[in-house]
Amino acid sequence: MPDAQEVLLLRRCQGGDQTAFRDLVERYQRRTYWIAHNLLNSYELAQDVSQEAFLRVYRHLGDFDLAKNFYTWLYQIVVNLSIDRLRKLARDRAVDLENLGGAADEGRGPSERGETSELRTLVHRTLDRLPPKYKAVLVLRDIQGLSCEEIAEIAGCTNATVRWRLHRARRLFKTLWEGRALGVGGDQAEAV
Repeated sequence: MPDAQEVLLLRRCQGGDQTAFRDLVERYQRRTYWIAHNLLNSYELAQDVSQEAFLRVYRHLGDFDLAKNFYTWLYQIVVNLSIDRLRKLARDRAVDLENLGGAADEGRGPSERGETSELRTLVHRTLDRLPPKYKAVLVLRDIQGLSCEEIAEIAGCTNATVRWRLHRARRLFKTLWEGRALGVGGDQAEAV
């Protein structure tokens, strides 16, 4: 069930209250950004997707059913936009994902930041090689910490499908990760 305060906020938004919409954006902006960032591995692309998601929410908020969970709807929009962007990048190959960077980790020294950044880069390179439907489930579960039930609602599939995709995604990731260490692997994991 949706939170009563959130429902009130959403009603105000549906009534055209700009301040309420600003409050809604502030409430979810960081979460939407991090989902997009973990899927896209790019600060700029994540910002774009997050902004585009809120534009879509703004345009379609009047149609939103207040009996449903808003964050699930919003996350579904973010994930779908991110997957669309991944597909476009894969088709175009015009953007070099390895040269797109994220924000630096401020709380550590230069050598620690370098090691963390290098590991993060390797993890994202491996994630980038997964088919989008597996990457999305893996990021939402293992990085964002959403439950399989929440992911099923976001992805529009059954809980069993999410669990199967998660299992498959983890196996593919492990294979790619180990292959990276051995210097083996192609452009993208085979889609099954």
